[in-house]
Amino acid sequence: MSEIEILNYAQLNFIQNAIYMLGFVGLIFITFRLIRYQRENNANMLGKIFVTIFGLCSVFYGYNVFSFLYSNQLAQSYRLSELQSNGMELTPLSENWIEFIGYTVSDGLPIPFSPEPAAILFIATFGLMVIAGVWGNLQNK
Repeated sequence: MSEIEILNYAQLNFIQNAIYMLGFVGLIFITFRLIRYQRENNANMLGKIFVTIFGLCSVFYGYNVFSFLYSNQLAQSYRLSELQSNGMELTPLSENWIEFIGYTVSDGLPIPFSPEPAAILFIATFGLMVIAGVWGNLQNK
């Protein structure tokens, strides 16, 4: 695979991930709207369970989206560094990408399905907000 093909596929991955991220934003909105609706209408136990399941599925979807993004970034750096280690001359853009990401052939193949730490914090916070929003007593006293 040549450098231009790697860069091309990476850009397609970023576009694809942006579309997934828009879907995730929509799921966040729907999740919080459902939480608000079930709280305003004093939903029964079954309603709370369904809203919790939907919210946790949204959390899992977000985890996947962030995992894809991070994995694609690492894979792009890995592939470019592989070309470089095979003696191919890279453009300054690709060399900067390898330096910025810092993931090379010596690190081995990227681990799939693991987002970066900031994304894990975001997803964990979202998950806690879903559970607290459905099951917690959030009344002002």
